[in-house]
Amino acid sequence: MEIKEIITLDMLTKEGVSVLRQRVIEIGGTEMQVGGNVRNAYMNCENDREILKAELSEDYYNAVMAVWEV
Repeated sequence: MEIKEIITLDMLTKEGVSVLRQRVIEIGGTEMQVGGNVRNAYMNCENDREILKAELSEDYYNAVMAVWEV
């Protein structure tokens, strides 16, 4: 069994974003969540942009930056 992480960008606005992380395993063709949801909020500021760049894959980071870039 391999644990997979699902990331959801929630409430993405020009001011901020909430990142939801869920860990799931597949049993008998059905995904089941392992543990609880982990949610972190980030503001559109230089410090939080650096944190997001370090914590998210390039695809997710670019999606956030597409909304945050002025």
